[in-house]
Amino acid sequence: MSSFMRRRSVRNTRIVVIVLFLLISAGGVWLTALTSYRVFESDLETRVNAALQVQSGVLESHLEKFRVLAPIVARSPNAEAAAIFNDEMVGRRVSAIAAGMAGAEEVWFLTAAGRPVASSLSGRQAVGPLGWQAIAKAYGEAAQGQLGRQLLAGTADRPSSYVFASPIRVQNRLAGILAVRVPLAPVEQVWALTKYPIFANDETGRVVVTNQAAQRGSRMMTVNRDNLLKVSKELPVLGWRVHAFADPFEARRQAWRAVVIAVLVCVIFGSVLWNLVYRWEDQLRRRRRQKAEALRLERKVQHRTAELRQANAQLKQEVQDRQRAEEELHHAQAELVQAAKLATLGEMSASLSHEYNQPLAAIRSDADVAEMLITRGRAEEARGNLQRIGAMVDRMAEIARTLKGFTRKAGTDVRRVNLHQVVEEAALLLRPQVKRTGTRVSLHLPDAPVHVAGGKIRLEQVVVNLLSNAVDAVSHRQDPEVSLKVEVTSRDAFLSVEDNGDGVSRDIRAQVFEPFFTTKQSGSGLGLGLSIAYKIVHDFNGSLSVEDSAAGGARFVMRLPLAGHETRAAD
Repeated sequence: MSSFMRRRSVRNTRIVVIVLFLLISAGGVWLTALTSYRVFESDLETRVNAALQVQSGVLESHLEKFRVLAPIVARSPNAEAAAIFNDEMVGRRVSAIAAGMAGAEEVWFLTAAGRPVASSLSGRQAVGPLGWQAIAKAYGEAAQGQLGRQLLAGTADRPSSYVFASPIRVQNRLAGILAVRVPLAPVEQVWALTKYPIFANDETGRVVVTNQAAQRGSRMMTVNRDNLLKVSKELPVLGWRVHAFADPFEARRQAWRAVVIAVLVCVIFGSVLWNLVYRWEDQLRRRRRQKAEALRLERKVQHRTAELRQANAQLKQEVQDRQRAEEELHHAQAELVQAAKLATLGEMSASLSHEYNQPLAAIRSDADVAEMLITRGRAEEARGNLQRIGAMVDRMAEIARTLKGFTRKAGTDVRRVNLHQVVEEAALLLRPQVKRTGTRVSLHLPDAPVHVAGGKIRLEQVVVNLLSNAVDAVSHRQDPEVSLKVEVTSRDAFLSVEDNGDGVSRDIRAQVFEPFFTTKQSGSGLGLGLSIAYKIVHDFNGSLSVEDSAAGGARFVMRLPLAGHETRAAD
């Protein structure tokens, strides 16, 4: 073959190689762009869907919490009395107590004909005084013996609310209607913490709940949905549909990064290939070896790149799974602590009822006597009765304030807490139970206040649990005694609760702090109190242990670091 033919053959070979390389590179870059965008878009859709599931669950759980409030209050004797006698004073008191304890926006009574009786609110914000027309749908369902439901749609300036209505029946006859208005603003506040726009539409397409306040109440969302990723979920019980949107810009940006990397790889490979082809005429054997080596290296790089990409994807997924699991764990722990507090409050409900009824009876008696004395012109003697009424009202207010603080959800931060105040409020909560069982409780506190590192509400729950367990442990004895003592060292405070009951056997001491373990009779406890108390104290860098008491029963000792020696508790 002549030199011209060889050069022509080499030139044709180079052209063929270049054309093939450009086609392969273009196809590879296009495939990389398409595949990477789909992968990143799918990942974004997964995260948006997870956020939608969580936030729609927040909405459902918020309404579910109030769903049973209306039927429960409607069955109470005071509610029946308010409905039968149209007693505005009783109705206002019952509605105010129910709204305050449950956190409802408004609770009100209607007669069977739909005329308003009493409401926990007054003024322009109240719905109850408007009568049955304001909640016609819920009123009609309740009048038929069902649990009435109705949405009160909001506007851009006013959040929506939801109404539950329950019939008040006396001797199988409709005596009235009790309505509970639930605020949806707390749900929107939780939704505001997520970065994705979320909208809840009713059956008419109107926006009723959203973290975009300007869209509330409108029927046309001004979000540019053509360029956004949309995920939806049906809420069949409410007849609503929840939508979440996300901007796929991040997915496109990551896809472009993959394309740039692919182009760089193609450029590098093309340079190497061009060099090989250019020198192929003079160094054929060497060029062949270099080509073979380059191909082997390319396969190795591709294989290693695939392994690294797979490892990176697995690591990313594991991190997301761990974060999701930690969030679910924290949420479950917080709900468990709150459930235990409400369970403790439920166990004390009978005693607390007596604690309120006794001062109320005394107030009624003193009021009658004061009225009689004033009628007879003995105003100075009537003043003493009025002062006693004021003292008993202050006592009931103190109990109510302590109960409100005890049922409030606690935070997770460690701060400076007065241990004396925690013990005194816990003793106040348990005073009805102590009176009922005839237990002699002794408090031994240092003269100077003791400040520890912890959380006031959670520490109060621990002390209430320890004292309540001690009172239960000695309830069967003729001389029940419980002693609480606080001692202080240079770095720590020690709170011990001991009783003269039967004690805790050494065989089960390793189990008393485990969840659902209890020595009480069936129906007397869940077995969660000591487990939650142990977790709370541990979160405050303290310890909780049990040992034998000198009085013959059990002695629980809680150690906590003094304020100034604490460390930050983990979320």
